[in-house]
Amino acid sequence: MVLIRPAGPADVALVLPMMRQFHIEEGLSVPASRAEASLSLLLGEPRHGCVLLALREHEPCGYAVATHGFSFEFGGLFVLLDELFVAPSARGLGAGKHLLESVVDHAHAVGALTVRLEVEHRNRNAQALYRSRGFAAHPRDLMTRWLGEVGGQAESL
Repeated sequence: MVLIRPAGPADVALVLPMMRQFHIEEGLSVPASRAEASLSLLLGEPRHGCVLLALREHEPCGYAVATHGFSFEFGGLFVLLDELFVAPSARGLGAGKHLLESVVDHAHAVGALTVRLEVEHRNRNAQALYRSRGFAAHPRDLMTRWLGEVGGQAESL
């Protein structure tokens, strides 16, 4: 059985190893110091969102990061599912579904009308999970401009 609970500041050491594994699997070049600082900031400032921790037999087996944004198109406050990770040993056991539903519950609790997420084109398993829970592709592409030294890149303009 999988239990989902909100993570708090004392859970940084539980989440960070899974976050590092997620970043490696997704090919994200997030410096460890920046990941830890960002995680600590989010866990200390609930107005920005939350981190949900999945536990199986009292051991961490996954996490989800849900952050808050604002969009007129999406009715004001929306929740961005920024990261969702399930440890390989727990995949296929329902942890991802439980984490995803907990993010939706969080969105309802904070009054958001929309939950958004990004998924790699190559990650067919994640796409199947999201579609099975009511998510659909959006008809526009996501674009990014890095400011300063974010994303491992310096601004080049």
